[in-house]
Amino acid sequence: MIQLNFMPYLKTLLFVILLNISVSLPVLAGDSVIILAKADHVTLDEAVNRVKKQKKGKVLGAETLQIDGQPTHVIKVLTNEGRVKKIRLKSTPNK
Repeated sequence: MIQLNFMPYLKTLLFVILLNISVSLPVLAGDSVIILAKADHVTLDEAVNRVKKQKKGKVLGAETLQIDGQPTHVIKVLTNEGRVKKIRLKSTPNK
């Protein structure tokens, strides 16, 4: 009779499960990032208005940051499901 050793397979399966859980923890925390689009120059007010029109939820705050050397509007939205999402809208300055 042949004996099969399943321990290496179980260890690998457990490792994959734990890896998936650790990668998904930021998503479970409710803080995710969505890049809407690259656009020509957009003011912070215009970016907030776009988010209000496209997303369901309440805008909690908005600011413009330099990310990778580009001005980027970061808008925090509280979704109807109770999650906080950060929406990024890259804005290239007028030339």
